[in-house]
Amino acid sequence: MLRNTRRLPLISICIIVFFLMQSHIVFAVSNPKVALVLGGGAARGFSHIGLIQAFEENGVPIDMLVGTSMGSVVSGLYAAGYSVENMKEIATQLNVASLIDILIPPKGGFINTARLEQYLDVLLHHKTFAELDIPFYSVITELATGEELALNQGKVSTGIQASMSIPALFPAVSINDVYYVDGGMKNAVPVNTASNFGADVIIGVDVKKELKSINYNSVLNNLQLAMWFMIDGYVELNTAEADVIIIPDVKFDSYMDYQKAEMFIEEGYLAGIKYMEQIKTAILAHDPDFEFVPYQQQGYSQECLEKIITKAEKTALNTKRPFSVTPQIQLSDDCALKLGLKLSHGPLSWFNLGYRYGFSAAEGGHEVFFGWSKPAVGQGELFVRKLNMNEKLNVGIKLEFPLIKNTRFQGSYQLNGTYKWRVSIVNNAVLKQKNFQLGSAAALVKKINADTEPIYLNLSGRIKLYLTDEFFSLMEITLARPYIYGQVDLESLLSKWEPNTSYQAGLGTNFRLFGMYPFDVNIGMIRNVDTTLNWKFSVFKEEF
Repeated sequence: MLRNTRRLPLISICIIVFFLMQSHIVFAVSNPKVALVLGGGAARGFSHIGLIQAFEENGVPIDMLVGTSMGSVVSGLYAAGYSVENMKEIATQLNVASLIDILIPPKGGFINTARLEQYLDVLLHHKTFAELDIPFYSVITELATGEELALNQGKVSTGIQASMSIPALFPAVSINDVYYVDGGMKNAVPVNTASNFGADVIIGVDVKKELKSINYNSVLNNLQLAMWFMIDGYVELNTAEADVIIIPDVKFDSYMDYQKAEMFIEEGYLAGIKYMEQIKTAILAHDPDFEFVPYQQQGYSQECLEKIITKAEKTALNTKRPFSVTPQIQLSDDCALKLGLKLSHGPLSWFNLGYRYGFSAAEGGHEVFFGWSKPAVGQGELFVRKLNMNEKLNVGIKLEFPLIKNTRFQGSYQLNGTYKWRVSIVNNAVLKQKNFQLGSAAALVKKINADTEPIYLNLSGRIKLYLTDEFFSLMEITLARPYIYGQVDLESLLSKWEPNTSYQAGLGTNFRLFGMYPFDVNIGMIRNVDTTLNWKFSVFKEEF
């Protein structure tokens, strides 16, 4: 009995050692849960893509994603299985202008994003949050109460759309009959969300904006600063539990500069490398034996990605657009003004109709029109005009559709006017370099006052010389890139080459309203073949 009694402590010690070994094994395989929190920042948020690349190359795991605004877009795509290379392709090829509409009159916001949401929904394969490969929380703000919500159920595209809906710019998004807007209004870098849902290591990314110089006499500057310090106050409060806060070097770049996606992505990657030791130190503090093994999310092949993007774009373009009443302001080459209204979209679908009044003798008078327009397909218009000069009715038709990249066909026919018919091929960018752009056009014209004459050939060449290397921001409302231009026009009988030459030159600016909606404004002088000088002013949207 004494011998058995003496063995009991030895047996107990063995049992204790065994359980300690088991517990050590459990700790070894239970890695810390790492959360990546991606803040809002519109185009500047493309830097998140480069940051994720740095994580993969250095073996830093991403076990949870939390995002707001553009951070939600990148988080949602990565959580749905897209690779870094896939996201780079999407970001750099994205044509934002084809996915939005300017709402006139505004309805909840100036920009309608129904097509953008459809585009995202197809990219995400209509997935719900429960179907994602990585847990993802999209942070949104209830518009009526200002309360934040970390959305983790329902359609991912709806959650992303709500998280990026900047008040007044985009309409609020309804989820279960409650309206939500951009999560950045209350929580631009929602680290607290990751903490609430059990993350062990939290890395937050803040792509905050700063001003190079401050004009205290500027109402807009003062409003920007007031909004930023209120938002920064929330950021400081909500990021207190972060292990690392990464700030990419994009603090002076515009929120709206979507054309600089490659630069933003590169800055995100460099920021990830810069903060990598801090990130690894935070993880090792939870597990000293953690091994950082590089990895790469597989994503989709190039061929498959192209099919997905094509399907997403097609679905977006076929999405019904809201009814709009658009003012019509047109100026011809001789500065003759036309004013009117156009009704489009809504119950009219791809059709539009409206009224214009022109103030010139040759092309002026009352005019009604009925048109059709579909992005990336073409547009057409049938018009009836009562001419001022002789009280005749002029009935005509206009057509335009794209051919190949940067090239489009234009054709028109009319009963009474300055010409009978006209067909032309226009390419605005035959040659396009960083600081200049060369365009050309060729047209065949049958003039009404020359019924016995052969057809005329018109050739045009235009060069734009940009005055800045890139777009610059105007009060964070629009981007602008000014240029000077020169144009030469040749007109000759098609049967006999004896060209008459006219010239024009002037100043212009490419604009991108809110960084997304492109249009062009220019003004110049035309020297015609008869040596007369005329002003020319034009405003037009750059693409369909």
